[in-house]
Amino acid sequence: MREENEILLSTKGLSGGYGRVPILHGIDLEVAENEVVGVLGHNGMGKTTLLKTLMGFLPAASGQIRFRQTDLTRLPPNERSRLGLGYVPQGRGIFPQLSVRDNLRFAWHDFGAGTEAEVMENVLADFPRLTRLLDREGGALSGGEQQLLSLARCLMGDPDFLLLDEPTEGIQPSIIEEMAETLLKLREKRGLSILLVEQNFDFIADLSDRVLVLERGRITGTLSRTDLSDQAKVDQFLGFGAARGTRQETAAPGPTRALAKDRPVRRQSFPGSAPPAVSDTRHSNPSTVTIMTIKRPTLAQMRSMADRFGMSLSDEDLLEYTEIIEPYMQAYDRLDAMPDNLPEVRYPRSPGRFPDPSENPLNAWYVKTEVRGAPDGKLRGKRIALKDTICLAGVPMMNGSSIMEGYTPEIDATIVTRMLDAGAVIVGKAHCENFCLSGGSHTNAKGPVHNPYKRGYMAGGSSSGSAALVAAGEVDMAIAGDQGGSIRIPASNCGCYGMKPTHGLVPYTGAMPIEQTIDHLGPVTNTVADNALLLEVLAGEDGLDPRQYKPKVYSYTEALGRGVAGMRIGVLKEGFGHPNSETDVDHKVMMAAERFRDLGARVEEVSVPDHHVAMDAWTAITLEGLQDGMMWGNSTGTNYRGLFLPSMTDHMAQWRGRADELSHSLKTCMFVGEHFQRQYRGRFYGKAQNIMRRCNESYHAALKQYDLLLMPTLPIKPQPHPPADSSLSLYVQRAFEMVANTAPFNGGLPAMNVPCGFSEGLPIGMMLVGPNYGEMKIYQAAHAFEQSGDWRNM
Repeated sequence: MREENEILLSTKGLSGGYGRVPILHGIDLEVAENEVVGVLGHNGMGKTTLLKTLMGFLPAASGQIRFRQTDLTRLPPNERSRLGLGYVPQGRGIFPQLSVRDNLRFAWHDFGAGTEAEVMENVLADFPRLTRLLDREGGALSGGEQQLLSLARCLMGDPDFLLLDEPTEGIQPSIIEEMAETLLKLREKRGLSILLVEQNFDFIADLSDRVLVLERGRITGTLSRTDLSDQAKVDQFLGFGAARGTRQETAAPGPTRALAKDRPVRRQSFPGSAPPAVSDTRHSNPSTVTIMTIKRPTLAQMRSMADRFGMSLSDEDLLEYTEIIEPYMQAYDRLDAMPDNLPEVRYPRSPGRFPDPSENPLNAWYVKTEVRGAPDGKLRGKRIALKDTICLAGVPMMNGSSIMEGYTPEIDATIVTRMLDAGAVIVGKAHCENFCLSGGSHTNAKGPVHNPYKRGYMAGGSSSGSAALVAAGEVDMAIAGDQGGSIRIPASNCGCYGMKPTHGLVPYTGAMPIEQTIDHLGPVTNTVADNALLLEVLAGEDGLDPRQYKPKVYSYTEALGRGVAGMRIGVLKEGFGHPNSETDVDHKVMMAAERFRDLGARVEEVSVPDHHVAMDAWTAITLEGLQDGMMWGNSTGTNYRGLFLPSMTDHMAQWRGRADELSHSLKTCMFVGEHFQRQYRGRFYGKAQNIMRRCNESYHAALKQYDLLLMPTLPIKPQPHPPADSSLSLYVQRAFEMVANTAPFNGGLPAMNVPCGFSEGLPIGMMLVGPNYGEMKIYQAAHAFEQSGDWRNM
């Protein structure tokens, strides 16, 4: 079609959205004369935004729109209409108190193809159903009749090109079929070109010469007419759920068809269910669902599920179960049709850009952007980078993995909104490790992140880019995440202050999780004062994070300058002398403890034997928990109340078909977690949680005697990156060899890295641990130590 006829409408690199939130990302498309192109996608993928941007109701943020070789990009809607574009909006947009006649008259233009009477006569010839309704008010029409009126009204302007937005939404099948026939006749009679946005697969397949698949604001595939009849290709592009269908055979494939033929259907209901959805209540049986947006299970799928459940069921049983579950499926139809309930995005931004290697020497940046917050506040002018696990609406996010690459969240994480409200400037996303499963900085799909003090050495993980950018002075502050040390490890390796707050103090809402009971977010900075200031902004309940349980929040900057005279600091015996501990690391941290003594603190050795036990408990909690929640649960899981992000869930689910792309460190964790979940039914996960509770009680017993516990953050200095041809064993060793002191405190206690010296040109850090919500004591001691001298010279 495009080869035979002239291109009528085209876009190049078209981006746009609603105010502050970008929705479309680099749309390229062409529609030829007399061609019908469908755009198929699920709710929230940008279909309506695309049509509104083409018609001029929304501005294009970038790119170009051309119609008959005229650049429309900056023209208002009325000028686009004069050039021949017609728009039929979703929801019809008719005037309910005007008659059908007046609705049509309202749309006539004196620059059209004839007088008002002539044009109306021609339009009614194409829509004979409307002739007998001319004197009826628009609001008194059925939904299907209103849709026909909306289409007819558009044609009163004599357009060459129609933009149709979800014309079948809420319409009974007979009207849908009539509308399809009408559009095909109009195409033949008037030579119309049509860009059709739809979820109804039957309708779009019947009309279109080809179909574009739109997913999260990007065109991700094209289906030809031949492809549209190939179920395997359709499923490949539509992926996680089919579009709705007009015909019963399409909407309810497989066993539902057999059931309808073989025996009468019994309508089921269940407690608390709403009545089945009705597309057009004036003409439909209210007990029938005429729009189905959710795929029904086939007999083969029912059989597969029964086998997984260990059930012995006949085909007849399975068919009957298919009938029984239909009312539940209809609940999902209704749910799919509803808009989601997501937080508002408050501040404008651009999608940003991927930096050139010349401006990214440490490979610490993923995306650079600039999102400016309020004009004033505690963080006024502070330039902050986010770990690339944290949602920044409209800006790409990959969590270190090729599997998540291409994902763009539509919300801001709670802490992002809080920082912007406080006057911060979010300047980009920092690289992190592949799905955060590494304490080394060598697993990111875009390559290793380098230590700012020694290229080719570990920046530490998993928040590798966050700490590297802070240490290199490229940002003032950064946000990191921590499940086993991922704030404190890179802070130690890069010579920064990294605080893992008490579990639940900082809301995790809007960040990709690993395991809810060990997930933490916290600040990384170059000074203690900045760290305390940033935590003041981040901390507090948001009502959306199940990890939070009435957190106690303080003005952390008030801890600064108090000194440590009289403080009791316990040097944790079990934190030193690990099998891989380096002598210079233990020595520097012991010297730091002596400095506290010189500053007036009471410093003594304390033993908590459960410190080693906590490491074992953390292992079971993390490996089984991540397999259950992050992998099989697609980074979402169930059994909690809070904010869910279905778009993230959908994208994460792709790992099942791309598991070879997972890092070796994550694969290692998956093997262990899956084995123990399958073979031991999760009993060790539960036992580990019980043991971790006992370990926390042991730490708390020590913290009743001492204000803080002190030990090396890591037993070793930053290690070299493994070579590209390294063995699997070395690759995995470099990912987890340093977590012996950090991981035990992911049971919940606050812990902070404090830089305390250099050796062989690389930083060494000590860790200060406090009681629950004891961040004030940590900041008090850390600030006193910082003020006692430059740690680089200690």
